[in-house]
Amino acid sequence: MYQAKVYFKDLNTVKEFVDMAAKYGKQEINLVSDIYTMDAHSLIGILSLDISAPVNLEVPGDDIPEELISDVAPYVYNG
Repeated sequence: MYQAKVYFKDLNTVKEFVDMAAKYGKQEINLVSDIYTMDAHSLIGILSLDISAPVNLEVPGDDIPEELISDVAPYVYNG
């Protein structure tokens, strides 16, 4: 499993993230905020979370593509 905290500074960043996640169509990618878990492929799902603060990104499994981890890197929160 790959986990990281991600932060979206604005709506454009969320759209870019969803487009990036779409490249990994069947790969399960989740965003977790409090008790809510949303599919990272869903723009409306992400916008239903409280994205004013960093949220947890979870990619379950053992065969996580290195390219996915590289693509997620710009959104990782380093606060």
